[in-house]
Amino acid sequence: MILSVIVVSYNVKGYLSLCLDSALIAMERLGKGQSELIVFDNASDDGSADWASLNYPSVKVIKSNQNLGFSAGNNAAIQRAKGDWVLLLNPDTVVPEDTFEKVLAYGESHPRIGAIGVPMFDGSGTWLPESKRGLPTPWASFCRFTGLWRLSAGSQFLNRYYCGHIPANETAEVEVLSGAFMWMRKSALDESGLLDEAFFMYGEDIDLSVRIIRSGWENHYYSDAPIVHFKGESTKKGSLAYVRVFHDAMRIFSEKHFAGSQAFVMRFMIEIGIRFRAVSAFIQGRIRRHTLMLLDLILSSLLAFGLVQMHAWTSGIGHPVGPSLVLSAMAGLSIVIAGVWFGTSDRPFVWLRTVMAGLAAGLMLVAAYALIPDFLRVSRAAIGAIGSSLVLFPTVLRTLLTFAMPSRFRWRKARATVGLLVSDERANSVQKWVESSYGSSLVVNYLKCSFESDDFVSQAKGNLVLCDARLGGEVLLSAVRAGRDLGADVRIVPDALWLALGGTNRDSGPGELLPWGADGLGRTERRRAKRRLDMLWSVWVLLFGGGRGVHADAMSRRNAWAVLMGRRTWLGFHGGWEGEERLPAMLPGVFLVGSGHSVSSLEEAKRLDLRYAFDFGWVRDLELLMTLRTD
Repeated sequence: MILSVIVVSYNVKGYLSLCLDSALIAMERLGKGQSELIVFDNASDDGSADWASLNYPSVKVIKSNQNLGFSAGNNAAIQRAKGDWVLLLNPDTVVPEDTFEKVLAYGESHPRIGAIGVPMFDGSGTWLPESKRGLPTPWASFCRFTGLWRLSAGSQFLNRYYCGHIPANETAEVEVLSGAFMWMRKSALDESGLLDEAFFMYGEDIDLSVRIIRSGWENHYYSDAPIVHFKGESTKKGSLAYVRVFHDAMRIFSEKHFAGSQAFVMRFMIEIGIRFRAVSAFIQGRIRRHTLMLLDLILSSLLAFGLVQMHAWTSGIGHPVGPSLVLSAMAGLSIVIAGVWFGTSDRPFVWLRTVMAGLAAGLMLVAAYALIPDFLRVSRAAIGAIGSSLVLFPTVLRTLLTFAMPSRFRWRKARATVGLLVSDERANSVQKWVESSYGSSLVVNYLKCSFESDDFVSQAKGNLVLCDARLGGEVLLSAVRAGRDLGADVRIVPDALWLALGGTNRDSGPGELLPWGADGLGRTERRRAKRRLDMLWSVWVLLFGGGRGVHADAMSRRNAWAVLMGRRTWLGFHGGWEGEERLPAMLPGVFLVGSGHSVSSLEEAKRLDLRYAFDFGWVRDLELLMTLRTD
C-alpha cells in the first residue's frame, strides 16, 4: 500500500465532511487499494465519530473514550497504518484532487526525503507562514513570540522561525513542517520515532521534524501542491489560551532539545517573548475590536472642543476651558453610546443605522446639556452647532473611510449580490435555500469557475460568494484565493445547507462555522437587535411590572434586572438535542423559544431552536413578550 492518511478529529463535524470528501477524491488518483484513510476520534461529543462511520464506510474510524490529544491520537492510528507513506492531516483542511499524486511523485524522486510540507491558505485565501519553518532557536523564538519577525518578513535574521528568506512559491529544504499536513516516509518515521505524547496539542510537529533530520533524513517544503487550512475550531491563535498552551509546548521542546546555558537562554527568551505576546495580544485584540469606537470618541470630542473655541473667537464671548472640555466629553460619549446602540462600527456600514446614530447622538447631547449646572454651560449657539455636527459626524467619517481605505471599509449595498459557484445537480436546491434565507434583498448570480474572467471579477468583487463543496478541492482553493484578491467573502457550502465555512466576514475569523440566513443570530447586527429589545423590555417591566397573567412570576422585576445586567435573555434556546453546539451562543432564557406552544419532543425543540437562530425577528419577539405578559 502506498499511502495512509490519518485525521485526528475532535468536535469538528462541519469540517470533517469536507476533509474526508477531498481526501478520498485525491486518494483515487493513487489507484484502487493503494491508500487508506484512518480517522481517530478524540471522544467528540458532536456525534462526528458515528456520523463518519455511517457515511464513509471505506474510512477506518477509531473511537477513543477520552481526549488523548493530537500526538497520542496520531500515534494510535500510525501503529495501524499500512502505507509506505503516512500523511498527518488536520480535519479542517481541503486538498485539491491532484495533491497526493504530486506530493508522492516529488517524494519518490528524492530518496533522502523524510517528510514533506505544502503551502497552506486559510479560509480567507491568506497564505499561512507556518507552512514552512526553521528551528526554533532562542533568537528565532524570541522574534516570533514578540512579533519582531513582522518588521521584515523576508529577513533570515528576524524571521528565521518562518524561513522568511525562502519565498512562499519556492520549493526548498527546511527544518520544520506543519502537523496540519505532514507527509512522511514510513521508514523515516520508524527511525525517528512516533510523536512525543508529552505535547498535547502544539509543538509535536516541531519536535518530530527535528528528530527526522537528526535521523539523517531531509524535510522539504514543496510549493506546487497548495491546500486550504481553515484554522477554525482547532486553533485560536490570537487568544491568550493559545499563548499559554503554546508556551508550555515550547518549554517542553527546549528542555528536550537544548542543554546547559543554551537551554537556560531558550527558556528565558521564550518566557519574555510569551509574556510580551500575551500582553500585546490582549491589547491588540481590544484596540482592533474598538478602533472605530475610539476614533469616534477622539474625533467627535476634538470637533466639539474646536467648535466651542471657534464660537468664542468669532462671537467675542469667552468660554472657560473647563466647560469646553466637559462639553467635548459629552459629545464624544454621545457619539459612542449611539454608535454602540445602532452598531455603526459593524462592517459593511449601513446608511440608515449611521444616520440614526447621528440623530440620537445630537438629541442625547441636547438632553444632557439641559441637566448640567449653569457654571458648566456654554452658549446655546455653540450647543446648536455641536449638535448639528454630531448628526452628520458618523456618516461623514465613514464615507471618508470608505474612500481612504476601500479594501477595509465599504457601505452595504441596497440590494446585496450573492455569487453561486455550484454543481449542476445542486443548483436548484442551493438557489432555493439562498432565496428563502435572503428573500428579495439580494441578487443571485451564477458564476463559472474561471476566476480571472471579467464576469467573475465584476460580480464577485466585494460581495458574498457561496461555493459548493462538491466542486472539489482544486476549485475551492482557487475560489478562496481569488476571493482574497477581490475582497469577496467566499464561503464554502457543504451538504448541510444551513452553514458555510471559511471567508472574511467580520463576525467571524477565517475558518469559523457561520450560519447564513438573512436575519440569523450568527450576525452581529441581529444579536445587537435582540439585546436592544431585551434592554427595552426589561426597563418596561421594571417600570410597569410584568402583568398579572400566568407568566407574571417569570416576568418579574428580578428577572428583568438579570436581563438588563446581561446575565439572561428574555427568549432563549431549548437545547438538549444532538448538535446544539452549532447554534449561536446565547444567554439562558427566561422563556424558551416557542413559549405558549407545547413542545412534545427534542425534535420539535430542535426545529424551534434552528428556526429562531436562522430567522430571528425582533418584531416577532416583541409580539410574543406582549402576549406572555397579558396571558
